[in-house]
Amino acid sequence: MVGANQVIFILIAVLVAFLLVLFQYGKEARKGGVYLWLAILRFFGIFCILFLIISPKYKKETFYTEKPNLSILMDNSASIHELGFDSVAKNTWEKIANDKELNDKFSISSYVFDAGIEPLNKLSFNGKQTNITKALNTLSSINRKRQGAVLLFSDGNQTYGADYQYLGNNYKTPVYPIVVGDSTTYSDLKIAQLNVNKYAYFKNKFPVEIFLDYEGKDSIVSTFKIIKGKQVLFSKKLSFDKNNTSQVINTQLLANSIGIQTMQAVIVPLTNEKNKVNNQKLFAMEVIDKKNNVAIVTDVLHPDIGALKKTIESNEFRKADIIDVRNFKATQDNSYQLYVLYQPNILFKPVFQELNNRKANFWIITGMDTDWNFLNGQQLGFNNAQGRGDEEIIPAYNQNFHTFQTEDIGFDDFPPLKSTLDEISFMSPGQTLLFKKISNVPTSYPLLTVMENQDQKKALFLGEGIWKWRAANYVSNQNTEAFDAYFGKLIQFLSSKKQRERLTVAAESFYYGNSQVLLSASYFDENYVFDPDVSIEIITENRETNQKPTFSMLYGNNSYQANLNTLQPGTYNFTVRVPSANISKSGSFTILDFNVEQQFVNPDIERLNTLANNTNGKIFYLNDFQKLKNELLDKGNYQAVQKSMENVVPLIDWKWLLAIIILAFSSEWFLRKYSGLI
Repeated sequence: MVGANQVIFILIAVLVAFLLVLFQYGKEARKGGVYLWLAILRFFGIFCILFLIISPKYKKETFYTEKPNLSILMDNSASIHELGFDSVAKNTWEKIANDKELNDKFSISSYVFDAGIEPLNKLSFNGKQTNITKALNTLSSINRKRQGAVLLFSDGNQTYGADYQYLGNNYKTPVYPIVVGDSTTYSDLKIAQLNVNKYAYFKNKFPVEIFLDYEGKDSIVSTFKIIKGKQVLFSKKLSFDKNNTSQVINTQLLANSIGIQTMQAVIVPLTNEKNKVNNQKLFAMEVIDKKNNVAIVTDVLHPDIGALKKTIESNEFRKADIIDVRNFKATQDNSYQLYVLYQPNILFKPVFQELNNRKANFWIITGMDTDWNFLNGQQLGFNNAQGRGDEEIIPAYNQNFHTFQTEDIGFDDFPPLKSTLDEISFMSPGQTLLFKKISNVPTSYPLLTVMENQDQKKALFLGEGIWKWRAANYVSNQNTEAFDAYFGKLIQFLSSKKQRERLTVAAESFYYGNSQVLLSASYFDENYVFDPDVSIEIITENRETNQKPTFSMLYGNNSYQANLNTLQPGTYNFTVRVPSANISKSGSFTILDFNVEQQFVNPDIERLNTLANNTNGKIFYLNDFQKLKNELLDKGNYQAVQKSMENVVPLIDWKWLLAIIILAFSSEWFLRKYSGLI
């Protein structure tokens, strides 16, 4: 219905239109004939213009029927193919998706998942990871408040993510797992997990931890070995039975050669074992000859000191020593690659003299106890115009910093630091990583800046309380990896004596076959300005097959990147090349052969059954199509619901009003023209 106010406005529009027509045609209209028609046309034209301005609306209610939603989640991981049930699973899905009775009752939608989830267009069963929890949670967000059920086609073997069997505590949609695989239990020995450090130091022993699992009822004996080439580094006989189904082996091996060391862990398979792929696992580590030593020189006690030490030592390449400035001795402290100078004062004078004489790299961190009069007199390449007071500041990430590769780790959400508002002027060329935000307003004041010349690298951080950032990063992510990685790159840059290069490449020494193989590069022009528009390519060569696939490196995330996931396991030489500048850089990496989806021999029926019970669903097998269909059709919870939708729509569409206005005034004009009144 049209509201009372709108009716009043319409009546006013009629009155206004009538009065205007009366004013223009009142006397002539009394004569009748053509003048009366002119008055009528003018009335309709003016009234429709006013009606268009008022634009009265009314509420229109429509009714529709909403079917319950039936979502089919199809596991696309390689374990389905390895178990030999890919074609059977596909056929069962097609039966359900095309069944007329189910389509009459449900609105059926199909999705495919492995590490992620997407609409089901095709099935390849080649996913390298399985995250059932993520798929179910994403589906819950898609369906939101719609009632219905979920059919989960899966073997239940999840490779990462939160344990899906406990979703039932908060998951409101019934889940019906359809077990993809043979319910028969086969005896199986496997290496469930292997833990080893990524790096080790030459001539040191490094720990290896191996978790072994046994599925079966018989008592068996096997041998576990660690092999390098043809040499057996470790061997142990093991016994398993139905009560003793897992064992943990801890051993230490000697790092007796420098470089990448590839080894193989093997548990000798049973004679009747169905899956022997999971009886062996390749692993590797890089043996290095020395570590970087960092000295934290300070005159004050502060939580920042502990946070810096933990960040530095988060990488096994580095070791940090805390040195009281009064105990600094140049002859003894010559073994450090970087000096972190925390809130310098007059006591740091011999430290600066020694570091400048030695052209050693250093990082200055300032705060409320910093003596700026002293620092300004040290000719460090910057000067602080003092006197503007203190302020709490938050960091602003500089996306245009390209001296080395960085990424935003959520600086906008970090707590404020104490800093000064004094204006810093730089006499030496520098690049700013972080700017200051004051009262959440970005400024051009630097917070973290690096300076570099031919002989020395320096960094200046103008804030106190960096420990709060590390704590905030832990609260957000339950770890400090992002914080440590960001400042680890800064420490790595400052620790190196290498001169700046126009082309830099970041690559791991080795990658596991189930992880992302990603290489990054940065290119600078002759003035050492980052160039985001150059063409960069990477040429790889497999040492065994001599195949040389070439990839383009695409610009993104502040660097050039190439995803090499299509490469097969093996050892590769690579060359990153900038054809336009005739600059290149070479290296090598190894991709270890490991497919986590090949580690399973049986479906995880127990966890799938727990998921079904916790969500008020029920577990089925691939040959239970009719039982599943009857369950869905007969269950009273899944009923179509009639819903209403109320829309506010215009009383008359503006297009019709516009047509009437044009027609009325056009007819009036032609009638006046025809009658000789124009």
